[in-house]
Amino acid sequence: MYCTGLTSAAENAEVAQWAKQYPEVAAELDAIQAGLETYARANAVEPDPSVKEKVLAGINAASQAPVVPIPVAAKKEGTLVRRIPAYWKYAAAASILLLLGSMYVNYSLYTKYQEASSGLEVAQAELKNQKEMMTEMGDAMKIMGDMHATPMAVRSIDSTSDMGARMYWMKSTNEVYIDPTHLPDAPAGKQYEFWAIVDGKPVNAGVITGVVNGKKVYLQKMKSFGNVQAFAISMEAEGSAKTKPDKVMAIVNI
Repeated sequence: MYCTGLTSAAENAEVAQWAKQYPEVAAELDAIQAGLETYARANAVEPDPSVKEKVLAGINAASQAPVVPIPVAAKKEGTLVRRIPAYWKYAAAASILLLLGSMYVNYSLYTKYQEASSGLEVAQAELKNQKEMMTEMGDAMKIMGDMHATPMAVRSIDSTSDMGARMYWMKSTNEVYIDPTHLPDAPAGKQYEFWAIVDGKPVNAGVITGVVNGKKVYLQKMKSFGNVQAFAISMEAEGSAKTKPDKVMAIVNI
């Protein structure tokens, strides 16, 4: 806005102070001004040659107009009133046109700047999402490739169904990670829960979440246990806090 002349006097002073205090601000202002100049040159429109001839002819004709005093009857005593030369009218009109043209250019540049800024924000947000996704995938790959990770398939107890999940059990630390990508979406009002059978009793290891904040989960860390005989996945009502599974969907024995 400062470079396109859309800031107030107070804002101008503030930006100028920033530019003086911070070299990176001054460099950015120079870059923006250079970009605006390049844009203006690239999109300049040459006027028709006849326009220049007409304007010059009008100015020449006006400059030759005689200065005629107004009639004596319209004069006030002791005051000499002279007629304003016509060419000043042309000059005033030209100034207004230039001002309007400048305002239009400033507005156009500001609009394009806003659009470019908006597009840049969208691109930056998308790049951030991609970086986060790559980081998450990289972390998941490290766990999958860990020599201490034991991959296991938690298979459906229904032989006609292929639902289930892959899990990775770190026997050295008892850490458990589950890959929920192969689980079908839970019905409305339901959720998947992970269980560990410890000393013959089921222990809740947490809710399985396939998506967090709109992002796909590649590996989810669950609660850790010691003496485990089996792992299971159940279907429960949302928000339930049961101490034993209601409906076991898949299981794997150790």
